[in-house]
Amino acid sequence: MKIEDAVTAVTAEANALMSCLGQPVVAYHVTAIMREADREHARQMQLALMRRSIEALVDDGLEDVVAEHFASQFDGRLGLAWMQLHASDGVAH
Repeated sequence: MKIEDAVTAVTAEANALMSCLGQPVVAYHVTAIMREADREHARQMQLALMRRSIEALVDDGLEDVVAEHFASQFDGRLGLAWMQLHASDGVAH
């Protein structure tokens, strides 16, 4: 898997988030996370993006529970894509 493929996979179903944060912002953060080889640092970056995502979705009018559910799904896709991307590069995780 390449970084571009990982970003595409993660953002494919993130229309609500890309609408309120903007596609370039989401793509930038997801790309930065994908490039981070250190698992713990990548996870910290991911958690920060999830917090910002929930805040942005709530500010955009979603209820907290709905925003948290959406962010949870996004978080899962992001984590899975990171693991797939880095599993093939020989880095021990």
